[in-house]
Amino acid sequence: MSDPTMSGPTMSNSSTPLPPLSDAAVAELLAAGIAAFAIPAEGAWRAEAFSYLRTIADAAQFVLAHDLGDEAEPAAVFRP
Repeated sequence: MSDPTMSGPTMSNSSTPLPPLSDAAVAELLAAGIAAFAIPAEGAWRAEAFSYLRTIADAAQFVLAHDLGDEAEPAAVFRP
């Protein structure tokens, strides 16, 4: 059942594919996370964190590129 108070497109009715996240956007996201949590970041650590965040963004892009519909479950659900 859909919630009429929710607005905006959902994955199942969106026909426009999401563009891949640019390296600049990933770097901005990393910088915002570091600042938000006041994490002391060294240069080498920042490069490695960027690499992990880039991989996560690419994986998310891959998953969101396919319409699974509203009936798809991310994992098995116990039903007695």
